[in-house]
Amino acid sequence: MNIKKVLGYQVLDSRGRPTVAVTLTLSDGSMHTARVPSGASTGAHEAHELRDAGTAKAENFYAGKSVYTAIENINAKIAPKLIGHSLNLSAIDGLLVELDPTPGHQVIGANATLATSLAVAKAASYATGKSLARYFQPEGALLLPMPMVNILSGGAHANRSLDIQDVLVIPHAANNFAEALSWIVAIRERAASDGKSHGITHLVADEGGLGLSFPSTADACEFVLAQIELLGLSGKVSLALDIASTQFYSDGKYRLTTSGQEFTSPEFVEEMLSLVATYPISSIEDPFAEDDWAAWNSFTSLAPKELQILGDDLFTTNLHRLERGIAERSANAILIKANQNGLVTSTHRVLDHAHQSGFATVVSARSGETEDAWLSDLATGWRAQQIKVGSTHGSERTAKWNRLLELEATEETEFAKPF
Repeated sequence: MNIKKVLGYQVLDSRGRPTVAVTLTLSDGSMHTARVPSGASTGAHEAHELRDAGTAKAENFYAGKSVYTAIENINAKIAPKLIGHSLNLSAIDGLLVELDPTPGHQVIGANATLATSLAVAKAASYATGKSLARYFQPEGALLLPMPMVNILSGGAHANRSLDIQDVLVIPHAANNFAEALSWIVAIRERAASDGKSHGITHLVADEGGLGLSFPSTADACEFVLAQIELLGLSGKVSLALDIASTQFYSDGKYRLTTSGQEFTSPEFVEEMLSLVATYPISSIEDPFAEDDWAAWNSFTSLAPKELQILGDDLFTTNLHRLERGIAERSANAILIKANQNGLVTSTHRVLDHAHQSGFATVVSARSGETEDAWLSDLATGWRAQQIKVGSTHGSERTAKWNRLLELEATEETEFAKPF
């Protein structure tokens, strides 16, 4: 089965911003579409998301965020190379690298390359008669990932209602995915209700978490723990924090606007150590800025060995940055975001290298998502063990959760227990 047609076009993500879609038509007439997400809190070392700001293609109505240049690159540069090509994902990703060998796909755009790569992966799985998860793991029980889910959101996701980005929960004692998700839904709904009863107004953040305002991270943790306790889930559900500290780091200082505090790097290491010593936190993401390697290294050497120290902006799904982090023992886990990388095969390669080096992996969505559910299949087929999609509100989020429920119901599966 060969590729007959490649069409790139602009669609909207969950924040109403333009993003890239690609539809492949195969020689049997079937059509396979992939849409790519976009982040709000982005690392400086991510692959290049090509938008039209500053070009003749920029649309006033989209404030320069349109993606027509990326679309043109798909239709004029990528499509002619793919017409008639067989569905070999590795070979096609190699062609995309040949078309744009720059780091981070600076010329064609990582949004263009990833949309194409994902569409090819989906078409290839169809051609083999398998789901996308089974395309990557044809035999044996699939490993459904443990969910890590937003309850409270701040930072770039919720108008800075908290200095940190998210307070999340991990249902580590759940016996299966369906049970894990039911616990999370109960916690999120109780948190919304309790916030209202205390007169705390909230917005729903980009990823579906509650944008409740708290004077400190400690207060936010106490609030979520109270919901867990009231539901009888104490000891069964732990906390995770996404600090996203690059957002409030400048000139060598960490500045917390809500609490009015300011820390040097060594002082912020102590602050983070105090936080994880005080609360049942299983995972902490981006506790330090993306290039404050000394702070990362110091914290990892001092933190409890069972704590998951998760690099997102630090690594940006980049093999070279991951290799440095492994060598320096800067963290022990990596967040995997396909659009930080730009290709399915090279994203998978980063994840595999992390596993081989003893790192935990968390496959993650972005704040600007679409209704596509390919993320759930990648996390499962790649045996990532953990997934981070956002909260339980918003169809772009529930599409991923529902796909995992579908896999649990229809496939031979086991449930990951990374904690």
